[in-house]
Amino acid sequence: MKYILTGGGTGGHVYPALAIANYIKEKDKDAKFLYIGTRGRIESKIVPAKGYKIKFIPATGMPGSKFSFKFLIFVISLFFGIFKSCIHIILFRPNIIIGTGGFVSASPIFAGRLLRKFKLSRAKLFLHEANAEPGKMIRKAGPMCDGVGLSYRSCLEYFKSNGKYVGYPVRDEFKHGSREESRENLKIDKDSFVVFVVGGSQGARTINRSIVDSLKYLKELSKLKIIHVTGKGTPSYNGVLDTIRRFGYNSIDQEDFKFYSRMDYAENIKDYYLASDLIITRGGGTINEIATCGRASLIIPKANLSGDHQVINAEDIKDAGAAEVIYEDIIIDNDEFAVMVSGKKLSEKITDLYNDKERIALLEKNAKNYIKDSGTEKIYQFIEEILNNTNKKEYVAEEIIEKNPYANFRAPQFISILSKMSKEEVVSNKYLDYLRYRTSHYFNYDSWQVRNYAVKLSGLTYAEEKIPFLSKLFNDKRKVSSLQRLFGGEYQQVNFIRRNIMTAYKKIGRFNETVEKDILSSLNDNYFETVSEGLLNVIHFSDNLQSNEKIISEVKKLLKHKNFLIVINAVAAYTQFMKNIDKFEDISHLFFNTNIKVRQSVIESLLSLNQNGIVEDKEIVDGFLGRILQTTTGFSPVFEFKKLIKEFNV
Repeated sequence: MKYILTGGGTGGHVYPALAIANYIKEKDKDAKFLYIGTRGRIESKIVPAKGYKIKFIPATGMPGSKFSFKFLIFVISLFFGIFKSCIHIILFRPNIIIGTGGFVSASPIFAGRLLRKFKLSRAKLFLHEANAEPGKMIRKAGPMCDGVGLSYRSCLEYFKSNGKYVGYPVRDEFKHGSREESRENLKIDKDSFVVFVVGGSQGARTINRSIVDSLKYLKELSKLKIIHVTGKGTPSYNGVLDTIRRFGYNSIDQEDFKFYSRMDYAENIKDYYLASDLIITRGGGTINEIATCGRASLIIPKANLSGDHQVINAEDIKDAGAAEVIYEDIIIDNDEFAVMVSGKKLSEKITDLYNDKERIALLEKNAKNYIKDSGTEKIYQFIEEILNNTNKKEYVAEEIIEKNPYANFRAPQFISILSKMSKEEVVSNKYLDYLRYRTSHYFNYDSWQVRNYAVKLSGLTYAEEKIPFLSKLFNDKRKVSSLQRLFGGEYQQVNFIRRNIMTAYKKIGRFNETVEKDILSSLNDNYFETVSEGLLNVIHFSDNLQSNEKIISEVKKLLKHKNFLIVINAVAAYTQFMKNIDKFEDISHLFFNTNIKVRQSVIESLLSLNQNGIVEDKEIVDGFLGRILQTTTGFSPVFEFKKLIKEFNV
């Protein structure tokens, strides 16, 4: 039999392909293989080193927008990728093409389907999806295959006609060994608490920086040993250099942390897994290898991947009680927004697990139970069924487990859904942490529209931890260019953002010095809606602002503003600070205001004072009501005035 293997970009796609190939070789001694990958990616090094022949095709990831230069590059790359794949398939004449994900695997599958249509190839087509949420290209390529093997039952929904749950193809080497043996191989003291940190073969910026940032908080843990794999990097990210720079950023020297060591790549990674007490990693296929080794893991899933599949993977193993998860979050790093995990937060989680041996033992036990099936064996059986035309549909609706319903939603959909939910429904939502995590990442976009989504979602998810970031945006007074000013607006953070930040503060309902400072600033804003929302915050937090003379003074000034909406809200806000009826005279200049709604707000103010017991004398109430114009020369009815007056308790 001849097999074409394809998949790449990361080790999470390459190693499953190699695991499948190794198992096939055990069963079929005459099997011949050809690997199709992308030049310059990790497969170009790993595959030849494992003794497999490799051919290269161009491939790039599918961008989110169809109207961009990147999308044009993607289309051109896909065309040439399919063309070159056709040549390799015709020359090699495989019996089956096996893809394991990554954007490179789509072209050979498309090519195989095309050649079959024109009867230039008889190769069967098989895809394996290692993630709980399939990528965009896999969703398009999967339905045209003879079979799709899945590591998660939740994926069956995407491949109802040809999908089958088979598990993850873990390399056989991870199924054997012990902690004692591996520590002896690596010359690690048996009493050490070993934390192995690995963000993948290419490296992970978040993990590399966060672990360096955490070191200063971990010096007191006497038995701690951290082994950090920075990754070899990519053309766009050098993990080694970035890690070295991070030490400089923190003004610390690696030599001062004897419990810490780093390397760019771990050749015998199985030993490092088995020797560890805790493994910090991403949310790719690595988590299955770690679980096979029966080790506790702390997963920091990479954000904003297709379908957020690393997050969904992490949630799945966390729900099984086999791992802990920390989401990447927005932080202020060097006075800029950055998406990562703070060193302090990571150190606290490491310290908690260091001090909780029972928790570590439970995570290890559950990790072992997490891998129930031999993925490689089931995949081989499925491939054999496809080759022999005996594969049967497995999809059964009852087998679909609960999925994260928000994984493929965009911000406007989040906003629409959350706007219709009560606070109780939101805060009790099983996926609230996920929603807040997604909110964090919208802060870091250059587009003000996306940042505006972050602001709205901060309020709708009642995320008080987002207040520092909201405040930073609110006080960002960087000017736009002269050309941009011609199209309206003065600051990079547009008017709508400042207004919506005020709305978010009110929604979150958490009062502190930051909120108080921003409310005061909002009352002097150059955008009337921001001022109006600021006044609504004054009303909402009035109990906390009774002694703030600056805010009271600004509210009083706004009683004479030219904008009637601001005046109406200013009347309601100023009423909150009236301790006696004499203060009502401060709004007497509005008694004959030409706007009926302004005069109505004045009566509502008097009614509020009456209901709060500040004025109960009928003569005083009648005196003021007699001075307020309760009619209009326009066509607006005066019934509201009459209804309000009936509510007075005099």
